[in-house]
Amino acid sequence: MMSADIVRVDLLHGDKQVYTLARNGSYRPVGSSDLFRELSVPLIKHPGMSLRLVYQDPMGNYFHSLMTTAPLTGAIGFIIVMLFLAVRWLQRQLAGQELLETRATRILNGERGSNVLGTIYEWPPRTSSALDTLLREIQNAREQHSRLDTLIRSYAAQDVKTGLNNRLFFDNQLATLLEDQEKVGTHGIVMMIRLPDFNMLSDTWGHSQVEEQFFTLTNLLSTFMMRYPGALLARYHRSDFAALLPHRTLKEAESIAGQLIKAVDTLPNNKMLDRDDMIHIGICACVVVRIPSR
Repeated sequence: MMSADIVRVDLLHGDKQVYTLARNGSYRPVGSSDLFRELSVPLIKHPGMSLRLVYQDPMGNYFHSLMTTAPLTGAIGFIIVMLFLAVRWLQRQLAGQELLETRATRILNGERGSNVLGTIYEWPPRTSSALDTLLREIQNAREQHSRLDTLIRSYAAQDVKTGLNNRLFFDNQLATLLEDQEKVGTHGIVMMIRLPDFNMLSDTWGHSQVEEQFFTLTNLLSTFMMRYPGALLARYHRSDFAALLPHRTLKEAESIAGQLIKAVDTLPNNKMLDRDDMIHIGICACVVVRIPSR
């Protein structure tokens, strides 16, 4: 009875009490406030008889209902709080590693530059700093390599004496034009311009005067070709120059050659050069025709 908090049991026959059993009076439950409830149950196998129970409501006693479960509730709450703090601490510890792992994946995917530099939140910090240093060194090496490559290409495609494009660059540009990568049918004009042989003239007139006349004619050719968009002038061999005029016709080339001769005629008279033998021009038309396949 004490374990079930039953105070009294009465066996009744109608309204007459047949048997009664009460809890020991020396038993004192924990707490001071008691709330009793009464329950009567008829006995099915004994018609006319019933069993009446008087018991203590477990929720009526503050200490019985709350204090007995308080330690367990506190322990469960403490465990939950500790688990939350532990998970939060672990997330903070792993957040830096996740950032570093994400950045490493981006680098492996080919990203470079300032977009893949690390932050102060990455962990371990020395690994992040070392990675940033290597990325900066790679970026500097790439920039130096690009500048060196551009410099080498510019010198490889440039004539040392005149500063114009050289024969190799001209041939490459002409081959590119003839390949017709857009497959639209390309045409153009190639002009070969021959000046006097200044090497032979230097033996008679001196090196300085010949060089001055050579550069005068070279500057005239360069300035003249700048009038035409897309035109390419190159020193082909010694006193031979080549001009590439894309998307020009023979009629336009004849007009351009005539204007060039008139421009040369405007130069002051010079005993060194024969005006009638100062410049020779050869014109060649190139046409790429695409035959549709059947």
